[in-house]
Amino acid sequence: MAGVEVSGQGQIVALPFRVEKLSFDAKWTSEQGAQLDLDLTCCTFSAEGKLRSFAGPGHSTAEEGGILHQGTPEGDTVTVYPSKIDPHCEALIFVLSASDSDVSTMNLANPTTLRFNGYSAELDASLEPMFQCNLQPHLPSAEAPIAPSTADSQSMIICAMHRSTDSWVTTFSLLPQPSHSWGHFVPELRTVLSQLPGFPVQKLAAAQEGVVDKVVLLRRFEDRTAEALSCSGQAVQKVRLDFGWEGALVGEGIEGVEMEWNALCYDITGEQTQAVSSKSKEADGISAVPDPPVPEEEEEAAPPEADPEAEEGDEPKPEAAAKEKLPAAAKNPDEFPQKDGIIIELSALPSATRSVVITINNFAEEGLGPLTCAHLRLTDVTAADATQHKSMGWFRFPSPAGAHKDRPTVVMAKLYKESTGSAFSQWRAAANNPDLPAFLADIAVVRSALLTISKVQAAANQLAKTIVDKTEAGEELTEDVKAEERGQWQWRLGCMGRPLPGAALEDSADDLKGIANYEGRFDATDKRHDQRAKAIYTNGDTYFGQYSNDRRQGVGLYLVAKGGGYAGSYAESKRSGQGVMRMPDGAMYQGKFAGDKFEGQGQYEYVDGSTYVGAWKAGKKHGEGVYWDTKGGCLRGRWENGVLKGQGTYDQPSYQFKGNFKANLPEGECSFTICAHRTLGMPARAAAHIMADHGPIIMHKGNYTLPPGHQLCLALVHCMSTWQTYHCHHNV
Repeated sequence: MAGVEVSGQGQIVALPFRVEKLSFDAKWTSEQGAQLDLDLTCCTFSAEGKLRSFAGPGHSTAEEGGILHQGTPEGDTVTVYPSKIDPHCEALIFVLSASDSDVSTMNLANPTTLRFNGYSAELDASLEPMFQCNLQPHLPSAEAPIAPSTADSQSMIICAMHRSTDSWVTTFSLLPQPSHSWGHFVPELRTVLSQLPGFPVQKLAAAQEGVVDKVVLLRRFEDRTAEALSCSGQAVQKVRLDFGWEGALVGEGIEGVEMEWNALCYDITGEQTQAVSSKSKEADGISAVPDPPVPEEEEEAAPPEADPEAEEGDEPKPEAAAKEKLPAAAKNPDEFPQKDGIIIELSALPSATRSVVITINNFAEEGLGPLTCAHLRLTDVTAADATQHKSMGWFRFPSPAGAHKDRPTVVMAKLYKESTGSAFSQWRAAANNPDLPAFLADIAVVRSALLTISKVQAAANQLAKTIVDKTEAGEELTEDVKAEERGQWQWRLGCMGRPLPGAALEDSADDLKGIANYEGRFDATDKRHDQRAKAIYTNGDTYFGQYSNDRRQGVGLYLVAKGGGYAGSYAESKRSGQGVMRMPDGAMYQGKFAGDKFEGQGQYEYVDGSTYVGAWKAGKKHGEGVYWDTKGGCLRGRWENGVLKGQGTYDQPSYQFKGNFKANLPEGECSFTICAHRTLGMPARAAAHIMADHGPIIMHKGNYTLPPGHQLCLALVHCMSTWQTYHCHHNV
């Protein structure tokens, strides 16, 4: 590739001003199977440092079509048409960001390669390279982190370009930022503007009013706590949801277009508990946003008097023509297209409510076809003082006109609550590494995490049982129980942007139920597909990990609501490969799986402290294995379909037994051996007597006969230290 090679901060590249098109792309590669979600955004600013607009994920155009954004899994591209950009747009800043989620945190250090390139083209000509920049050398490391607490880089301010007489002067900043969204560091973007050579710094310094400090732009599939979005420092108790939409054909009284919204409440099992919509805005804990005051109508101006001297067919006078051709005021591209809104008081929702799924719909014949963008804005309105209300975010779902005629519904987002003592929260607290594959690679950490999670789950289950028992008995909950119950829950927001089929909302009931209990991406066929998904099932079980083709696939962590769980590999939603499993009774298995069952080499630790290590098949001990009991005994032998058969050896600190086994029990000829090193576990007098009378070694033959009805004892024989209690004849 030709063009200038950018090597460091402060380097300046002059780009041609009078060209048809400028193109900028961020390209990356990753290790095989790794999923990356990086976004390139172009922000535009006025000479006063005011944020004018942006082109990026969820907002594909800026400056009235002068800047276009397009994203792919391998890279993002921003195309700039200089002749179309408003003259009041003084500068453009390019930012690259990595998303993060609760199951896995990405940063710009994850790709194996990461480059930013620039091109230009005349009309109908091919793109010519202007520059290329390797971003990786400019990312922070453990030796040189962004902040003392982290070496992660969630974003980077790559470069800024501003107008000059005959070119776009581009200055490379290459400044890493710890936040995942450029909207969180708008002041830093304005600082970059102030350092540009030739930028009108005087205007920037003088402008204060109307300058934005923070823009909370939500990504598709972003999932965060309400407190993290509000940044108010206090618990979010009341949220305002504003709905909006845009489109060439979206408006009042247009045939085929009847836009509306819905907010659907679901419980933990996925059953709908209540709903509000454009037509019915009141429910428990939900109320309509008051209509704004209607401004007084100005007196309509009288039409101009006709010119008595004008003949029929004459052109109107210049003054009248000017009035007729006066264009409408330009629309602010970042103005929220408010259509309706509701207020949700979270604590007043029915206690069974776990999630609120928010949709925008057009059930008329055109579906979402007329829609170009659906909007959802959230505001923390907990404070009584309106000046203290905090923006929580604005989520856009862009839709090319006509793209979803067969999909009348788009799921915008869901508000949902999660217990701070839930399996998910405890896993996050127990995991040293928030990245799931890395977490699962450390078996010691996995075992410890599963144990911790199980203990917390037991406590949470006990609290839930206490509340249910007292409620059913008609008893009043104590203040301690109420406080503990309130402290358990944390509200979160998950952005979706998922179109659904169905001629009516009822036709999408199964999809909506699944969405209520799933956080993650979907593929083009609406099947769950994500490297770091989260699902809560109707029985309360929880899964975190990889999904493909609507199946658990790859590495994952499955936690059982009643206790226990599994961490390891999946294939077609079944445990397959290496994994660790903790049973509800506290037993633990570590080893190989196939088809959801123990298969291959594995270790099973029983709840009484005994352990088996060896071969498994179809969930049963099968093949060579070793069993340690709770009395220091070690049994070596061969199992078939879970039953010990054939020659076996049982070692105790004080003796050794060799013989044949049938149906887990000794049968036939056997031998006992007692020697010096095997008297360790015997009483001192007995050990001395044996050594004095028989020397260092004693060996005796014996014979075992299976007692009648021995089949009834099979379930009792996992602890082989009790084998002496069965019927036996020997010479000792």
